[in-house]
Amino acid sequence: MGIRLPGLGAGRRRPEPVPFRLGVDVVWKAFAAGVVLLALAAYWFHWNVTYAEDGTAVTAEVLDAGGPKERPTVRFVTRNGVPTVTQLTDYGDYPSVGEIITVEYDERDPGRARRYEGSWYWAYPAGVTVIGLAVPVTAVWIFCRRRREFPGWEPLAMADVTEIFSSLSAPWWAGPRSAGSSEGSVKQKRNDSRDCQKAHALMLRRDQQEIHRALPGWDLWGVGAGPSVERWRAGQRLSMAYDEVWCRRRRGETWRLKISLVESAPPTEATGRQ
Repeated sequence: MGIRLPGLGAGRRRPEPVPFRLGVDVVWKAFAAGVVLLALAAYWFHWNVTYAEDGTAVTAEVLDAGGPKERPTVRFVTRNGVPTVTQLTDYGDYPSVGEIITVEYDERDPGRARRYEGSWYWAYPAGVTVIGLAVPVTAVWIFCRRRREFPGWEPLAMADVTEIFSSLSAPWWAGPRSAGSSEGSVKQKRNDSRDCQKAHALMLRRDQQEIHRALPGWDLWGVGAGPSVERWRAGQRLSMAYDEVWCRRRRGETWRLKISLVESAPPTEATGRQ
C-alpha cells in the first residue's frame, strides 16, 4: 500500500525536489503564531492575577444589556460605598435590563469590572497557552519529519551512474538533461529543482529488478503521477502506477539518482544509449 511522502500534495503532480523553502517559512509562521498566542495568554493570566489580588465581588444591576459589539453596562456600589456605573470588560451571555448579577471589580480601579465566574477565567489562558506551545512544536515535528523523508537532491555525476550500471546485462539510457545545461556550464545550486535531472537514467520496466542489483542496500522509492509513493523493496514489482524510482543510499540522506521506467527503448539519438 502506498504512503504519502512529504512534499507531495493533493492532485496529480510529483513531489517537489526542495520542499524545505516552504517548510522553513511555515515553521517561522508557526513560531510567530505561537508567540502571539502566548502573549495573549500572558495578558489574560496577568488580568486574572490582578483580580485575584485586588478583586472584590459585589452584586450589580444591569442598566444596559449591550449588543453584539457592545458590552453590558452595570451599576454597583463598591466596598467603600462609592456608586459606580461602568461597562463590563467581558461579553459572555447578554443579561436582561434590570437583572441582578454578581460582578468582580478592581479595588484600584472600580471602573474595571467583569462578571464573576470563578475558575472559568483561568481556563481560557490555560487553553491558549497549550495551543501556543503546540503550534510551533507541531510545525517543527512536521518539518523534521519531512526533512528526514525528503531531504532534497545531491545528484550523482553521470560518470558515477555509468559506473554503477556498467555491470548490468540489461540496457539502460541516460535520461534527458535540464534545459540549458551543458558540460561547461556553471554548476547549479544543490537545492535547485532541476538537480533531479542531472542524475537521470532510463530503464525498461521489465528489467526493473536490475535496479536493486545495481544498488544493493539503497533506499528506493517508486514515484508515480498521483499523490502517493511507495517504498520499493527487493523482490517487489512496481505496478504501472509508478513510472519513476528515486534512489538514495539510506533513509534520511539526500536523493542521488532518478530512474524512469519506460515500456520501450527510447531513440538513441535523443538519449544516448548505454
